[in-house]
Amino acid sequence: MADSRSLTTGTGLLVFCLLALTPATTTAVAAENVRVFAVQGDREPKGHNSGQTMDVTVDLQQSLNTITSHFIGVTIDAGLILLNWSTLDFGSQRVQSMARALSPSYFRLGGTYADTMTYELGDRHDRGVDRSYDTAKVPQFNLTAQQWDAVNRFSQVAGWDFIMDLNALKRNPDGSWNPDNARQLLEYSARHNFSIPGFELGNEYDVYKQSFNVSVSPVQLAKDVATLKGLLAEFPAYSSSFIIGPEAVTNLLKYFEGFLAAGGSKVVRASSFHQYYFYGPGAPVSKFLDTKVMSSLEDKVQEVLAMSRFVNPLLPVWLSETSSSYDSGTPNVSDRFVAGFLWLDKLGVCASRGIQTVIRQSFYGGHYSLVNADLDPNPDFWLTVLYKRIVRGAVFNVTAPSDVRAYAACANGQQFKAGSVAVYMLNPNATTKILRLSQFSDQWVWLYSLTAGDHQGLLSKFMSLNGVKLELIDNHLPDLTPKAVYGGDVVMEPFSFVFVVAEDARATICLEQR
Repeated sequence: MADSRSLTTGTGLLVFCLLALTPATTTAVAAENVRVFAVQGDREPKGHNSGQTMDVTVDLQQSLNTITSHFIGVTIDAGLILLNWSTLDFGSQRVQSMARALSPSYFRLGGTYADTMTYELGDRHDRGVDRSYDTAKVPQFNLTAQQWDAVNRFSQVAGWDFIMDLNALKRNPDGSWNPDNARQLLEYSARHNFSIPGFELGNEYDVYKQSFNVSVSPVQLAKDVATLKGLLAEFPAYSSSFIIGPEAVTNLLKYFEGFLAAGGSKVVRASSFHQYYFYGPGAPVSKFLDTKVMSSLEDKVQEVLAMSRFVNPLLPVWLSETSSSYDSGTPNVSDRFVAGFLWLDKLGVCASRGIQTVIRQSFYGGHYSLVNADLDPNPDFWLTVLYKRIVRGAVFNVTAPSDVRAYAACANGQQFKAGSVAVYMLNPNATTKILRLSQFSDQWVWLYSLTAGDHQGLLSKFMSLNGVKLELIDNHLPDLTPKAVYGGDVVMEPFSFVFVVAEDARATICLEQR
């Protein structure tokens, strides 16, 4: 029996209402250290119904995609700046610990409010820029030097790679983007040695008409992004920074084909889109468990990939803003245990279909945040941390029962032996499932079984790992300790998730990537 491993830590359509931007909590974790514990394993599955055992098979011969350390990123909505970051205390040890738990990752500061924000950094002022757009829904406001300093320093402390969404509604009379205010932001940032590896220009152009009563064509957007590329070239600190776009959410066909074909594919590092499953307010809990809703993402991803690859087969595709439901999520649902079904499945679909990066809306703010207004981790936070710590490398196809969602990839080589395989599965059913991983039936495997953390069940604010409720301890994460199980049989409780790591799989592709 191998030693048990404990994952530990050291010391769109989205026009947000300000009332909906409830601050979300931050979660703390430091570097990816590993502690070793002696754990007694079970040779027989216990506590399950005497139902049929169903096979789960992983095709280890071919890789579908590659999950990198930056596969999952996070956002903070620019609307929080209008609230002066509200209760998000960037200096809090608790907040910093939770943020470091998600490192390394991309961090995007953007959203609808990014397109009404003027950079007033104290030394120069914005002049001569057309602001003739409808601000009835989304007001104009200023980003101060103090606010910009705070978020940059926090990103550096967290170990995140900053992506800034620049205001694209700064327009000249001829309709082209005016870069003057953005230049002021870059000048200030360069003087203060702020690291900004990536940029976007604008948010969801395809809904500008309904949000601002302004239209920007895909061809114009391609020209504007080229202007941004030229602007970055003026600054040695940012000349190698990347750009992603077109940040479309609904009219994907028009914007992807139009923008990329007009030259955008030669400027951006990745084509990018946004996705939410449904309108948040009032959405029923049943939607978060519906496999048809989950499968709807597969068609969307295939459509986007096909459009991007038609123009440039080598251009990566990012899902650069996403969560369960839009308009700030579903109150008392998007922040509960049940939301994890759409989130973990989304990661599996994106990984297996070829998406390079998935950026979660949001780290803090809204009903769908990873960290709530009391600065406590929501259940999706724990799923995200476990995914980042366990899953990394080549992605494999999985054959599983139709009522269970199953995915697989190499296990993270920084945490597990070379050649290890990670299988992660969702049971969105009210019945226990007994799943047989026959490929690993003669091995000990590590089991991370995730269930609701208290009697609230699907609407619990907490998550349990192998029966232990997950909570921060003195502002730090607890040991995320798996259970050793022998024989390849996995018992999935009703409404649960599991990660299974087969350290003795010796998968050739996973050995090669080491």
